[in-house]
Amino acid sequence: MLYMQTGESLLKLENQNTPNYFFKWLIVELAPTIWGEKPATLLSFADSRRFARLTFWRKFGPTFLRQSDVEWAVVRETEDSLTILFYHPDSLAGCLRKNDHCQFLTTFGYKPDCSLCENVDCLKRRYQSGCPHEIGLLLGIPLKDVLGFMGQGQECLSCRGMWCIYGDPTSSLKVMEKIDECKTYAANLMNNGASPRSILLENYSKTA
Repeated sequence: MLYMQTGESLLKLENQNTPNYFFKWLIVELAPTIWGEKPATLLSFADSRRFARLTFWRKFGPTFLRQSDVEWAVVRETEDSLTILFYHPDSLAGCLRKNDHCQFLTTFGYKPDCSLCENVDCLKRRYQSGCPHEIGLLLGIPLKDVLGFMGQGQECLSCRGMWCIYGDPTSSLKVMEKIDECKTYAANLMNNGASPRSILLENYSKTA
């Protein structure tokens, strides 16, 4: 069963408290969105003695992402942390427009016929009272698994991996495999000398 790998587990061991390591970590986490396997990626930023993730984001993150196809929005902010949705606009818009997705998301106030910005704002509003279950759909989780987790589906829990899978696991496992492949491929590229920025700007195609 596939469980979520992180930049910290995939990258070569090195000093984490450097901007360059932060860029590498960020690219591994965003790789499935950069290469179109996930419409969006949700990341939390907070500082620790080992890894000043929040400080590096505030100082370098927005500039690093400029001229790329990845956009971002802060969905929750506290005194010492940020939760940020990173998304590929075309992929996320396409996710919102799927017929079965539309029917599900409109019950929570999303409007597929409105701009992507307005729908991201809807997510931000809903996030203020806690992480909303429907965000799973925007993160690439199949609708059947989102509905199952919410107790609204017709399928029983069949297995667990990066998320809980309901019903036939075949399609869900394929999504997990693609996510894992993207992250592993990005980490391998950087472990062998590729720069984080070159991957962000899609100078490397995902061939894993």
